[in-house]
Amino acid sequence: MESYDDLLARVEERVPGFGGMFVGQDGRLAVYLLDLSQLAAARSAIEAVFGAQRVPAAGVRALQGQYTVSQLKQWTERATEMLGVSGVTTVDLDEAKNRVAIGLEDDSATQTVEQALASLGIPREAVVIEVTGQIRPLDRPQPKSRSTDQVRP
Repeated sequence: MESYDDLLARVEERVPGFGGMFVGQDGRLAVYLLDLSQLAAARSAIEAVFGAQRVPAAGVRALQGQYTVSQLKQWTERATEMLGVSGVTTVDLDEAKNRVAIGLEDDSATQTVEQALASLGIPREAVVIEVTGQIRPLDRPQPKSRSTDQVRP
């Protein structure tokens, strides 16, 4: 099954320079493009890949992108190895910011992450480093035992 990022890459195959999309506070689909004149083509590609229902009734608007989805996807895949670095909580292609997002428990790992970005060949300006706090798993209730076995005292 294709991931959301894979679907974004399919849009870019149809419209080179596509850098992601998100629904803005104004209700319109905001589309990052390297060439803003490609908005109509991007809308058609988004409808072809995601379906016409993906475009809100409020319409679409173009935003100047700096990176393509394929660049961000490649850098995100490389950056996932940073999940092994103490203090790194998340690595994500953030299509709403046209950046790679890296989450940290606190800012103590920032320098280590910046050094890792350089060694991985990921431009620092393509990355947003955010303090997310510690990620805690959700408490899940334990299933009730269906066993009818009795234990003698």
